[in-house]
Amino acid sequence: MGYPEKEDTFTNQEVNRGWQKQAREEVSYWIPEADISGTLPVGLYGTFFRNGPGNDEIGGVKLKHPIDGDGLVCALTFTGAGEVHFKSRFVQTEHRLVEQKLSKLQYRGGMGTNPQGVVQNTWNLTKYMITPSGGKNENLRRLMNYRNPSNTNVFYWEGKLLTSYETGLPHCLDPVTLETLGRDDLRNTLTLRSFGAHFRYDPSQDSLVTLSVKPGLGNEKPRLGINEYGRKWELKYNQVFNIPGLNYAHDFLLSKHFYLVHMSPFVKISRWLFYQFVLGLNSPGESMKYYADLPSRIIAIPRRPEYQKLLGNKPWLELDVDPCHIFHFTNIAEISEGSENGEPTRLTFEAVTLGKNFNMNFDKGVFLSNYSVEPGVLSSFDIDLIDCKCTQRKAHVASVEFPSVHPYRHGIYTRYSYCVASDDKQNPIPFTSILKYDRESQNTELWKSHGVVGEPVFVPRDGYSSSGNEEDDGWVLAQVYLPKQHMTDFVILDAKNLANGPIATIHLKHHVPYGFHGTFTPEVFGHADVRGGMNLRPAKL
Repeated sequence: MGYPEKEDTFTNQEVNRGWQKQAREEVSYWIPEADISGTLPVGLYGTFFRNGPGNDEIGGVKLKHPIDGDGLVCALTFTGAGEVHFKSRFVQTEHRLVEQKLSKLQYRGGMGTNPQGVVQNTWNLTKYMITPSGGKNENLRRLMNYRNPSNTNVFYWEGKLLTSYETGLPHCLDPVTLETLGRDDLRNTLTLRSFGAHFRYDPSQDSLVTLSVKPGLGNEKPRLGINEYGRKWELKYNQVFNIPGLNYAHDFLLSKHFYLVHMSPFVKISRWLFYQFVLGLNSPGESMKYYADLPSRIIAIPRRPEYQKLLGNKPWLELDVDPCHIFHFTNIAEISEGSENGEPTRLTFEAVTLGKNFNMNFDKGVFLSNYSVEPGVLSSFDIDLIDCKCTQRKAHVASVEFPSVHPYRHGIYTRYSYCVASDDKQNPIPFTSILKYDRESQNTELWKSHGVVGEPVFVPRDGYSSSGNEEDDGWVLAQVYLPKQHMTDFVILDAKNLANGPIATIHLKHHVPYGFHGTFTPEVFGHADVRGGMNLRPAKL
C-alpha cells in the first residue's frame, strides 16, 4: 500500500478516529516483508520507542481530552538484518489497574475528565476540612485524586526504560516485553515526586538532565528541580530553585553554562482556582488561558554556582518576552562575540510559541489545543547577557509543533530542527507535513505526507558514535495515520533530502493511536537474537 499520487483531504471526523483506543492490551508481531515499501537503510539499527494515550474512554465513559488517556508505548525494532518488529503495550499504572479491574472510571484527569459530580466533590471536601488534617495543601491534592497516565514520553538510559507524565513519578518498563515494573523514584532522587515530560543529554558531561516542577500554593513557594545523572544513574547534581511565579515548565534548554525555562502567563495558581479544581468545576488543563496580570519571561539559570558571575552574580536572570506560551524548545547555542575570555555573551534558540488566544480546548476533536484559532509558530530568540535583553522574531509562518533535534547535541550548536507542520494557512491542523528548519540560512524543507504525521525523531546514522558526522547525517522517523484507511504507517526519511519522501515505509495492518513523544536508542532488546541471529549489544545510553 503506497501513498496516493494526489494529496488527500480529510474530514475532522476521519482525523478524530486516530484518537480511538487500541482494542487489545498488547500487540506484538514481525512486520511481513511484503508490508515494507522501499528499502530499509543499511545501518538503521535500534528501537524507536513512542508514547501517547492509548484509549479515549474508560468503562464506557468518554474521556474529556486525549491527555487524560492511559499511556500506550510502541516499540519499533530494526534488527539491522532487514527485519522490523512492532510491539505496543499499555503502561500498567496503579490507576489503570484499578479501573481495568472495575471496568469503571475512578480517577480524575488533569484535563477535566471527572468520575464524580459537584455534589459528591463538595461532600468529600466538607468531610476533609473538618478532620484534624484537613485543609493542608498536600491533603487537598490527594483529595483531587488525579490519575497519572504516564503517557507523555518514553526513553531508555542505563538499563531503565522510563515513561513520564509531568505531575507524577515515572514508570519503569521492561524494554524487551514492555511490561510495567512499577513507579520509579530513581533511588529517591526525585524529591519533588514529579518527573518532567522532557529530558536533555549532555554529551560533554555524559549526563542525563531531568526536570521536575511543583507549583506553589498559599505559603508554599514554587519549586523547580533539575537533576543531572551519570552512568548507573549516579546523581551528579541535584538543585532546587524557588523562582516566584514559575509554576509550570513542560520543557527546558541545556547549554554549557545554563538551564533555560519559560515562565508562562497561561498558568495561574490561586486558592480560588485550587478549590474549583477540588470541586470539579475546573481543572488544571481547562484553566490554561492568558492572564494579563502574569509575566511572560525566559529564565536563564546558571548550572553551577561559579557560573553566576556570567549574570553579574545573580542566581538567575529573568527576561521579559512577548506574551506567549511555550511547550517545546529546539536547542540552544552560546555565542561568545566580543568576549576576550571565550565566555558567552549571547544565547540563541528557537521555540514553538502560542499567542494570547491559546487554550487547551480539544480543537474539533483533531488536536490537543485550539490550533485552528491560535496555531503555534517557530520563533527565534536572542538573549544579550551583557545588556540583559531578549529579542524574538517569527522564524517561519507555518503552523508547527513537536520540534526535535539531534539527540546527542544538546548544549552544542545545532543547525537543524524538525517539526510537524501544516503550511495551509486556512487549515493549521491537522499536521500533514514534516518541516526541516535550517537556522543558519533560515531555509526550510517540507515533506508532505498523505496522512496525519506524528512527532519526527531524528536518528543519527552511527548512533552513539555520530558526534563527528555531519549534523543531518541520518534519518527522520515518524508515525503517519491514514484517516481514509484507519491504518498507521511508520516512515523513514533521509534527513538530508527530506522533501524526496520516504526511503522506506512500514505499513501496519491496524491503526495506532496518535502519540505525543518518542525517542530512538541504537539498541535492540530481545528480538535480534531470536530472529536475526545477532548478538545483543550492551546498553550505553
